[in-house]
Amino acid sequence: MVQDAVWGIFVANGGGRFPNFFPIAMYTSKEQAIEEINGLPRNVNYHLLRLPVNCNFAYYHKKSGELVGMDGIDHEHYHFKDEER
Repeated sequence: MVQDAVWGIFVANGGGRFPNFFPIAMYTSKEQAIEEINGLPRNVNYHLLRLPVNCNFAYYHKKSGELVGMDGIDHEHYHFKDEER
């Protein structure tokens, strides 16, 4: 069976300018990705993105035409860095 998307785990470094995160893992199921996130170090924050396969999800600014982000992406935040231990 061909997957229509993959689930990517990204480290969120909180930097100023987009993109402020980078990929560390890809999974074919959301459940696998969440299980991996729960086992990762909690000194940083993570993003979980559902990325479509064979699809351009670039988002361009309507007026300037500048590439400014991603469109149509499921995106979840896992904020571990600032949680109390």
